[in-house]
Amino acid sequence: MSEKENKIEYPRMWGFRIIGEDKEKMRQAVKECINNQECNVEDNKSHGKYHSQKFEAYVTSEEERNEFFKRLQEHKDIKFVL
Repeated sequence: MSEKENKIEYPRMWGFRIIGEDKEKMRQAVKECINNQECNVEDNKSHGKYHSQKFEAYVTSEEERNEFFKRLQEHKDIKFVL
């Protein structure tokens, strides 16, 4: 594939999946990490003490997308980000 075919167009909605232990704390963490954007965080799966949630955020650039990902990874209430 050429570089042009792999280029992601911005702005756009970008999907994230997070894993953690407390659903409500995870929802609050999402708001904090994506600059209080409105988004719908959906519960996905639960396995034992861990819960998975997914949501989409509006990103204007690859840098912003990466910054949101980094903030989510570093948040104390989120264990994993996909």
